Amino acid sequence: MTRPTARVVFLLDFPPTTTAQAILNIEHPDFSRPVPYALTWVWPGQYKVVAQIIDLDAPNVDTTILPAGGYPDYCSLFRPDGFVKITETVPIKDADITLYDLGGQTDPCNDPTTVCPTRGKSSLNIVVQSSRAAADADTLLYALFTSFPSTSPASYRKLAGKDVHFPATIIDNKLTPATYAAFYVCLDVGSNSGMGLCTSEDSFVLDTTPLTLGAGQIVTMTVDLDSRTATASIEAPADHGCN
Repeated sequence: MTRPTARVVFLLDFPPTTTAQAILNIEHPDFSRPVPYALTWVWPGQYKVVAQIIDLDAPNVDTTILPAGGYPDYCSLFRPDGFVKITETVPIKDADITLYDLGGQTDPCNDPTTVCPTRGKSSLNIVVQSSRAAADADTLLYALFTSFPSTSPASYRKLAGKDVHFPATIIDNKLTPATYAAFYVCLDVGSNSGMGLCTSEDSFVLDTTPLTLGAGQIVTMTVDLDSRTATASIEAPADHGCN
C-alpha cells in the first residue's frame, strides 16, 4: 500500500443499508503498538463500529480481502447485539477492535471449537459436500437470513479456497432462536461474486424453506453442492457431549 490507512466507521447496521454516521481515517498507522482512535460530535444512538485497513491511493480494492474487524468481535457485526451505545453525557471508552485477514473473517469468533450452543442460543452445524476441489482462488460462502431477499445476513462466513477441503464444516453456535427465511452456501469460483448471489459458473445452494432453530438446539444442515440440495436434521445436544 502507498497510503495505508486505518479507518474506523460508525454504522447503524451491518452490512450497512445507509451511509456511515461517522468516519475517522488514521494514515500510516503504527501497528507496533495499539493504535488509539477517538470520534467526537457523534449523534447519540447505537452503532456498529467497524475498523479496516485500506489504501487511500487504491479505493477500488475489494475490501473483503483487506484486514478488518468489529466491536466486540467480527461475528457481532451480523447479530442484533454488539452495539456501541452513545449518550449525550457519558463518553464511550474501550471500544477496542482487533483486525483480522479476509475482511475480518479469520477472527477466531468465526471458528468455535464446539457445536454446543452457547446459553440461550441455537447452533447450526453445516457440513458441505462437493466432488469439486476448491482452488486457492475460490471462496466458500455461507449466509443465513431472517428475511429474503436481503443484503443483511444474520450469520455469514467467508472461507479462502486454500483452507477449504470437502467435506467442509462451518459452525455457528451463537444464533438467536428464530425462524430463518433462507440458507445459502456457495463455492464462488474465482471469488468474483462479492456479496452478491453466485452465478452459473459456481456451485451453490439457496434454500428458502423456513428453518426454525430453537434455544439449546443443534441443527445439522448437510449441503450437497453437486445436487444443489440441503437437508436439515435436529440433533440432541447430549449426543455431542453438551452440558
